[in-house]
Parts: sequence; C-alpha cells; structure tokens
Amino acid sequence: MKISPNKPHFLRPILPGFKQGIKIPIRFMNYLKGRNHEHAMLRRAGKKWRVKVNDRRLEVGWEKFAEQHDLELGDILVFRHEGDMEFEVSIFDSNECQREYEEEQKSQNVEKSSQKVESKENIGSSNYSLHHAEAAATNEPLGRSHFVYTIKPYCLKYNILCLPRHFVLANNLAKKKCELIIRDERQKSWDLRLTTRGSDRVVIEAGWHEFSVANGFKEGDGIMFEVVTNGDKPIWKFHKNSNHIKSSSKAFLHTETATRNPFGHPHFVCTVRPYYLSNNVLPIPKQFALANGLFTIKKRDLIVRDERKRSWNVILRSYRNWVCIRNGWNKIRDANCLKKGDRIMFEIVTDGEKPIWQIHTSKISEEDASIIDVD
Repeated sequence: MKISPNKPHFLRPILPGFKQGIKIPIRFMNYLKGRNHEHAMLRRAGKKWRVKVNDRRLEVGWEKFAEQHDLELGDILVFRHEGDMEFEVSIFDSNECQREYEEEQKSQNVEKSSQKVESKENIGSSNYSLHHAEAAATNEPLGRSHFVYTIKPYCLKYNILCLPRHFVLANNLAKKKCELIIRDERQKSWDLRLTTRGSDRVVIEAGWHEFSVANGFKEGDGIMFEVVTNGDKPIWKFHKNSNHIKSSSKAFLHTETATRNPFGHPHFVCTVRPYYLSNNVLPIPKQFALANGLFTIKKRDLIVRDERKRSWNVILRSYRNWVCIRNGWNKIRDANCLKKGDRIMFEIVTDGEKPIWQIHTSKISEEDASIIDVD
C-alpha cells in the first residue's frame, strides 16, 4: 500500500539548456492540486527566490537562482515541497555530495567573530584599525572569505587571473570593476584592478603582470587570497606557498595534483553520467575550462587520442557558461565502450590552434580520483 509523504520530493539533474528553465515532473503535480501554479517560491539557506511557473516550467526568476548558486552541468537538485508552492532546494554536485557555499561559511564566521568582539573590552569599532584586523587573521587564516589557487599557464601567458565563481558570489563581485589593493605578509602592497569580462567572468587584470613578476610566480605555485576589507576599493591579503595554505582548504588538494599522480599535464577527471551517453556532448568542468583559457574560444578543432593510439577529430565549443566537446564525442564514447559510472581522464598533451588531448579510460584509482576529480 502506497502512503503519500508529508513533504514529497522531486529530483532534477542539471542538463544542457538549464538556464532557460527547469520542469516540475508531471506526476509531482498530483501533490499540487488546488494550488495556484502561477508562481513558486524556492528556499535555500534562509533565503527565498520567487519564480514564475509556466506549464510546470520554472522560468522567470529561475536563471537568477541558477547563477547565484553557480549551477553547472552534472549538478543534482532536490526540491522538497513545504506547502502551497514553496520548495526547499538542496544542491548536490556531480560527485553526489551536497554542495557547500562559501558565503554560508562566511556568514557563520562573521557571527562567531562578532561574538568574540563583543566579549572583549576596550576594542570599539571606531578604533579597531586595519592593522588589528590583519594581525587577527595571521593565526586564523580561514576567518575570512578566501580562495586557494594554483598558478596555471594562462596566468603567466595572458597576465590575468580568473576568480573562482563561488568566491565572486560570496563577496558580491559580480560585474565588478574597481581598484584592488593586495598586501603580502610583510605588508608590501600592490595596486591592481578587478574587471568583468563578458557577462559574468571577474578577473584580476591590470597590475597582475607586475604583481606576478614581483612574487616570482611560476606554473604550479600555490597561492591564497584572503579578503581583509570589501567596498569600493577592496583590500586582500596574499599568501604564497605557506604551510597553512595546504591545510586550509580541500580546494588546494584538487589543484595540487602533480605531486601525487603520474600525470604532469593539465588534466581533469570526470564520472560518466547518463546524459554523457544519451547526448553527443561532453561538458568540461568549469574550473578546468577557466584555468586553461577555454572560455576565450568559441569553436576549435580538437584531436583526442586514447591509450591504444587511436585518435578522433572533435569540436571544442564554448558557450556563455560552459564548455563542451561536441561532434565526435559519440564515436569516442562508443569506441571505448563507456558506461554510466566509469571514470575517465583527459589531459592536455599539446596546446595551440588544434590541441591534442589524451583520454585515459583505465587505471584511474579511487585515490587519484579523490584528488584530481574536479567535475
């Protein structure tokens, strides 16, 4: 005997074209009988988004929700019905783990920090100087919003650094164009500039070359930027190759790959999803695409070869928010007998007008995958 749940759920994977809308399953509409279906309210982390519903399809307002949560291909969303047309939304990444957002961690840290400040006497907001703020962060580098990064070839070749999208959202940097001050642990400072390219890619551009030369950056260096103050002219603190960087974030493990696996070239690992098999398209992880400048190209021929020296001509395409392999992916998929759940690795062998990538479909251990999987 079937029993209706008190709070029914439905699940939706993020597939190509998701920015235009996402549908409520037709069978789920049985739980919504007698309700006004014109709008839905999406809830997450104490915030709400009003979304227009058009014949089961979440449309106007959905794109804003998707952008603010950095949704990308392979993510899985669970909608829990909370009554009327309200849904609590849980977000899981392509590794099937619930996603954590830095702005939430930041909010918790701010709350903890405020409690500590209130407990201290003789430290008023009027005389709590920038020096004190920076000194407090020395022993607790994770007390503020931050991101960890490994210097990629494009950083040195094009004199630019693309900011991680979760960091951009957490610090209200979307569409930002302003001056930026970066200070190191010895209080030396540099004047740089934040710029928005296209519609949503925020980068450090002007001043980056001088900054990278002064600090002797080379490919593979680990760095961390930590927000000291936000506003019209943000101030960030910079750490390079410090011990606390490696222990500060799992993100560092995902980018520091060369020391614990045999693949020296830029690469990514992904798990084969059902829509990789049903569609002639393979999405490229956004982190990998940004790190290797793939968003700067619209269309490019690409050669993919496997461990048996077979090769395929495919097309690498970039769109507004994602990059993918098209026109030939189905041949690679079929030739290698790929199935749901298989782990595959792509590494860049040569770059240029017609790059060559190597695909590995075997010997991707769980240990390696836990470190280098960035999908």
